[in-house]
Amino acid sequence: MSVMLARVRGALGDLGERFRVTFPGGQDEYETGYQRITEVVVSKVSGSVVMDLAEGTDYTLEPVDGIVTLTTALETTDTLMVAGKAFSLFTDEEITGYITDAVRRHTHERETSQRVRDDHGFIRIERTPITLANLPEIELEPLTVLATIEALWDMTTDASSDVDVWTAEGTHLSRGQRFQQLTAQREALQARYEDFCRQLNIGMNRIEVGTLRRVSYLTGRLVPVFAPREYDEYSPKGPRRLLPPVDAPNEDPSELPSPNWGGWGP
Repeated sequence: MSVMLARVRGALGDLGERFRVTFPGGQDEYETGYQRITEVVVSKVSGSVVMDLAEGTDYTLEPVDGIVTLTTALETTDTLMVAGKAFSLFTDEEITGYITDAVRRHTHERETSQRVRDDHGFIRIERTPITLANLPEIELEPLTVLATIEALWDMTTDASSDVDVWTAEGTHLSRGQRFQQLTAQREALQARYEDFCRQLNIGMNRIEVGTLRRVSYLTGRLVPVFAPREYDEYSPKGPRRLLPPVDAPNEDPSELPSPNWGGWGP
C-alpha cells in the first residue's frame, strides 16, 4: 500500500511539503496553518528541554484542518512545536480508499493457480484470489492509473459547482475551465487504462470464457455446472461447483407454493 500511495501521489502531483511551526504557550488549541497533514510530531519546549507529546493522551489532531488540541494548556513560558507533512489535495486515508476501490475493480473474480503435490502424492491445484499483496508487478502501472481516475472523479465533482464570473469592469474568470480540464484528463487516463487492459487482458473488461447453462427437460431446473480441471488434478472435495447468478426480473412476490407435488417442474 505504501508503494501505491507514493505512485498515486506522484501521478496526481500531490507530493506534499515538510513544515515546522512553533507557537507560544498559554493555549490549548492551535491552528498549524496547514491542511491534510500527516507524520505529525508535537513537542513541548520548556527552556532547553524538548519533550514529545503522545497523540490521544496529550493531544488530539484534526488532520484535515490541521488543528492540534492539547489535553492541558501549556504554561505561558513554554513553546509548542509542530512538525509534519502537508498535502494540497488528499489525505493518506482518502487515497487509500481510492486504491482499495481500484483493487476491487481491477482484480474482480481473478485468481492465481499453482500445481502442488499433497502428502498423499496426489497433484492438486491451489487457487488464490488476487489482491494487492500478490498482484503481478506489471499491473502496478495500470492500477495506479485506475486509482488516479478515482481521485479525479472526486475532483471533477467538486469543480462541477464552479461557475464563470463576470464583473462590471469586463473581467472574466473562467472557473468552469477547471472542470473541463479535469474531465479531459480523466478521459485520457481512462483510455490509457483500457489500453493496458487490452494488451494484458486484465481488469473488468478482460476476455472471459463462460459456459452456457441448460434446463433439464425432466425437472425444469438448471443442470449443474462445474469448473474445468486439469487432466492430472485431484481434489478430495471433488469438482468445484459453479453458481452463476440467475436473473429473475419478473419473480412472483406472492411466495405461493407450486401446485406440482414436491415443487418439481417449471
